[in-house]
Amino acid sequence: MELTGRVALVTGAARRIGRAIAIRLADEGMNIAVHWNTSARDAKRTVAECQQRGVSAVEIQGDLTDPGCVAAMMSQAATLGPVQVLINNASRFIPNRLDEIDREQLEQDHLIHVVSPALLCREFSRQLPCSAEGRIVQLLDWRASIADPHHFSYGLAKAGMLHLMKLLAAELAPNTTVNSISPGSILPPNSLPDEDEVESLHKATEEIEAMRQLTDALIYLVKEADDTTGRVIPVAGGETLS
Repeated sequence: MELTGRVALVTGAARRIGRAIAIRLADEGMNIAVHWNTSARDAKRTVAECQQRGVSAVEIQGDLTDPGCVAAMMSQAATLGPVQVLINNASRFIPNRLDEIDREQLEQDHLIHVVSPALLCREFSRQLPCSAEGRIVQLLDWRASIADPHHFSYGLAKAGMLHLMKLLAAELAPNTTVNSISPGSILPPNSLPDEDEVESLHKATEEIEAMRQLTDALIYLVKEADDTTGRVIPVAGGETLS
């Protein structure tokens, strides 16, 4: 699919992986709708960096624990034109085990990773012009298919997101492809303590390379993989083999 001049909505695009995806798509000439929930300043920075690449960009606020916001999000994104690329990246990563979870944690993870993405995909499909190509990419995690009891509610929700991808791929074919990228530990949690300078520089170099590989995979899926749908591309450096 030709990307220049087309519109992409990237959820959770204010920071980290979502920001890198938004900027990479802008590098490809796409106009970008930058979704954010609580990181207003970072969202403005992402929008500005996209605009510096000569494309249009808007910021869209929405709390994905409230699925009622998704129709308005898609409408705001469509002010740039028909949305032909949807990246479901927004997430939360909260460690918990079975004896620590409660109903609220289970529901919040399910809303963010399954319910709101499903409804966003519905709105995406509804606004996509007849016969137009569409691309949906979900950001998964190796915990979607490998049990990690230390992240109980998160892993359960990501497993639901994996099956959502398969359902969408079957439902939206052939005009819209639906695929996933499953990254490994690309960026550490913000809560990690500071490390010595040499180790920090080494990890920063690794993170830049891992982010490049992830965005390369994403560009392949939205630009080149016209006949690929319902697939997961792992970008985890083999860390799940052990």
